[in-house]
Amino acid sequence: MVLEQSRRLNNISNAGSWYWNCRKAAGLLGLSFFVGLQLIFFQFQLFGNSATTQDRDTNNVKRVGDKEFVRGDNANAEKVFLRAALSEKPVTDKVTDHHYEIMYGQFLMPLYASKPNMKFLEIGLGCDMYYGPGASVALWKKLLPLAELWEAEFDGECVKKSNAEGKLEGINTLTGDQMNVDTLDEWIEKSGGGFDVIIDDGGHQQCQIWTSLQKLWPEVKPGGLYFIEDLQVSRHRAYSGQVSSPLCDISTNVVDKLQEMMNAILHRAVYNDLFKDVKFIFCQRDACVLGKKTAEERQSL
Repeated sequence: MVLEQSRRLNNISNAGSWYWNCRKAAGLLGLSFFVGLQLIFFQFQLFGNSATTQDRDTNNVKRVGDKEFVRGDNANAEKVFLRAALSEKPVTDKVTDHHYEIMYGQFLMPLYASKPNMKFLEIGLGCDMYYGPGASVALWKKLLPLAELWEAEFDGECVKKSNAEGKLEGINTLTGDQMNVDTLDEWIEKSGGGFDVIIDDGGHQQCQIWTSLQKLWPEVKPGGLYFIEDLQVSRHRAYSGQVSSPLCDISTNVVDKLQEMMNAILHRAVYNDLFKDVKFIFCQRDACVLGKKTAEERQSL
């Protein structure tokens, strides 16, 4: 009996000790939580004020077209690109059927901010678009007012008509088939090559894209960009296995080629001599952009 009562008292004592230990632990946790909140609030205030100061620092602000964005603020650059595109009539499918404001905001806008006199080539005037040619031209003129703008188009008659209608004022033009190696050589000779940015929004046949990339990649300046749109159709029967060129086998798939190139980059290998100066490949839905190494980075090849 006495032994049983002693056991009960010990159990109660142990339970009491456990309870007060829990109370102490809870108190410490509560204090830690409170201190954590204070630190988070302090960090928020610190970095919040820093960002606000940066926003007011005119040295960090660049004007692009009729809009402003803070250097390095790529998310805002995407919005600037999107708003500018939506303000044009007609609105280019770059921001309706696609969301190319992502890659152009992330890469094109910052490059233009640092080099407003860039040399720029787009393949594809949009002569076969339901809204007619020139929608993207109007956007480039608005966003890149100081750039040297070039447009290449397969349909020569469409280019003549667009010129007559004033849609290509201030734009240099090239015509012909982007899968024809001789035509590409003529484009390079006439334009002088040496582009900071090339955008392929032309024909969607895989060998049109791959032939153009192989011929024009060497014409991208160090630190430049090469955008390829509409890659979502790469496995559609209408756009693959239909045509070939001296630089492109009929079985070529551009997405597969880019994946092979990316695999080489990830494993610190060289895809081939032509593309050994690819610094990065960024892909989003429907499109990719290749970045070229700078002159300093190319010295380490």
